[in-house]
Amino acid sequence: MNYYTEVFDDKLHCIDIYQRYPLLKPFVGSDYGTVGPRILLIAESHYLPSESTVHINAESWYSSNEDKLTSKEQRWIHTRGILNKPLKGWQAKGHAIYRHLESALLKAGLPANDSVFRQTAFMNAFQRPAKTGVSIKTTNQDIEIAADTINQVIEALQPEYVVFVSTKAKRALSKRLNHRSVGFHHPASPWWNRKQNKISSKERFIDLISGFWNDKRTDR
Repeated sequence: MNYYTEVFDDKLHCIDIYQRYPLLKPFVGSDYGTVGPRILLIAESHYLPSESTVHINAESWYSSNEDKLTSKEQRWIHTRGILNKPLKGWQAKGHAIYRHLESALLKAGLPANDSVFRQTAFMNAFQRPAKTGVSIKTTNQDIEIAADTINQVIEALQPEYVVFVSTKAKRALSKRLNHRSVGFHHPASPWWNRKQNKISSKERFIDLISGFWNDKRTDR
C-alpha cells in the first residue's frame, strides 16, 4: 500500500536533480493538504553504505545519475520507499529520525490512521548523500543545488509551512528560500531532547505543528 501521492510528479520531475536521481523525489503524503495544512518537512540528507564512494566527490555526483548506483545504494536514497511504512515501521538504527518525527507528529495531534506521514510532505535539503553516520560536509555546489531544488519543490507543492528538522540545513539555506521557514534540531541528535530556555527542540516542534494543525482545522 502506498501512503504517498504522485499527483505532483509532473512538476517534480522537471527539477534537474530528480531527472538524474528520481529516487530523491520528496515523499508527498496521500492526505497532504486535504484535512489539515500543507506542511513540508525538510531534513538534512540521505546516507549511502559505508563501502560506497560514488558520492564522495560533489561534482562527480551531480554530473552522474542513479543508474550508476548499486541496488543497495538506490534503496538508501529512495525517499518514498523509506517513508512509505505503516506506524512504527522504522526499526533500523539509522532510521531514528523517522521514529522520533512520527512520535512528535502524533503528539502534535495529526491523525494516526495507518501512517501519520500521509498528512505531510518530506524531503532532504542536500541532494548528495553523506557518509554513513556523519553529517554531510557541504560544498558551495551542494548549497546552491539544495536551495534551487527546495525552491522548485515549494513551487510545485505550495506548502503553507516549511519546517526544517536540521539546524545545519536551516542555517545554510533558509535565507535562500522564497518562503518563510522555521527550524529545529535534527530529531536523531541529542539536541532534539535537550532543553534550552526550559524547552526542548522536540517540545517546540510539537507545539508549533499542533498550532498549525489546529488553526487550519478551525478555519475549515
